[in-house]
Amino acid sequence: MRRLIFLDLDDTLFQTRPKCPSATALHPAAYLADGQAHSFMTSRQRALWQWLEDQSTLIPTTARDHAALRRVDLPFTSWRIIDYGGVILTPDGTPDADWLAQMAAQSQTSQATLNALLADVLAFSARAGLAIRARLIEDFAIPFYLVAKYHADRAADLDRLQHELAAPWVADHAADYRLHRNGNNLAILPRWLGKEQAVRYLMQRLTSDWGELLTIGIGDSLIDAAFMAECDYSITPRDSQLFAATVSRIAL
Repeated sequence: MRRLIFLDLDDTLFQTRPKCPSATALHPAAYLADGQAHSFMTSRQRALWQWLEDQSTLIPTTARDHAALRRVDLPFTSWRIIDYGGVILTPDGTPDADWLAQMAAQSQTSQATLNALLADVLAFSARAGLAIRARLIEDFAIPFYLVAKYHADRAADLDRLQHELAAPWVADHAADYRLHRNGNNLAILPRWLGKEQAVRYLMQRLTSDWGELLTIGIGDSLIDAAFMAECDYSITPRDSQLFAATVSRIAL
């Protein structure tokens, strides 16, 4: 039986240096566009990676776009799910054509709304003097979702954007959009976009090709719970956002 691991990356398998334990050896795992090491694996994370790689087929299931995934220094050789599920890469690195066509058609239904929302976010940030960067994430010429981040260590600015503009907007558009916030990442996603939908599609395709599968989902964020729920088993790091909302509440 084939064993598939659907694996979130950032804050699951590696993280930025400030999030790393101080008294541990670190191994660079992902880089910025200028080549600077940006995210690191601990010894335990490296041991997990080596164990999983030896035993299973690893499928990164990430919000990273294609360019950002290429800056991850890990040898993914099978399928890859990127852009919150908007793109599925085949083992040869090209997009799955059927899935990409579905996503391109869906994107047409939300492009104007997301562009208008981005303009509102930028205008609000300028008026309020917020240190916010916001943009639409686009890959393979398809706009997928809006993301906003704070800079200059001004986390309160992103909190304000979330509570005064983003959350009320999503509440008014709850049938079609959802909000994800984890640290310095605020994303507003159309409901047609989701890791869970890509995982479901790929499971069906690979079951047809390979027969019965054993599947495990690994992730750290609340938004990861949906794709993990598609799998036979789920794993989340201790002290992650998802752990805090689930296991720790039961255990304490």
